[in-house]
Amino acid sequence: MTRFIFLLLGFLVVGCQSNNSSIDPIRPEFENMSFNVVQKQLVIVTELPSHVEGLVSQWFDQKVKIDGFDGEITFTISEYLEETSSISDGKRVDISLAFNVFLNKPSLSQTQMIEGSVSSYGTLTGNFSLAEFDTVIQNTQSDLVLRLSRDLKSKI
Repeated sequence: MTRFIFLLLGFLVVGCQSNNSSIDPIRPEFENMSFNVVQKQLVIVTELPSHVEGLVSQWFDQKVKIDGFDGEITFTISEYLEETSSISDGKRVDISLAFNVFLNKPSLSQTQMIEGSVSSYGTLTGNFSLAEFDTVIQNTQSDLVLRLSRDLKSKI
């Protein structure tokens, strides 16, 4: 009988252990890109979440390089949209961002306009906490800025 009680107690202890499956935040690594101008400016027209604004500023300040003698680049984020929706047995977040780049070289009478938009999504299914879904949102935002960097680099 005592073995049965110990066995039952063992199952109870093993069954009560929490199985935390945490989602790790991603840390995007941006590539350097270079413009043949002397000044750069970041303009954010729309309201951005603090995480996205921080990533965009970090990317623009550290990875967008200038190495020219004349001209300027103005990088503008004109639209940001984030939508959360319910899916079967979970949640989905869809995020999109629109941007444009204006390159101006007055001495050469050259101007160039690059427009683009990027989007990303993330899903979480099953049993999850709000903190885990917040991490999915943050990871999707990080992926969006990474896609922004890659898209701009492909257009220059």
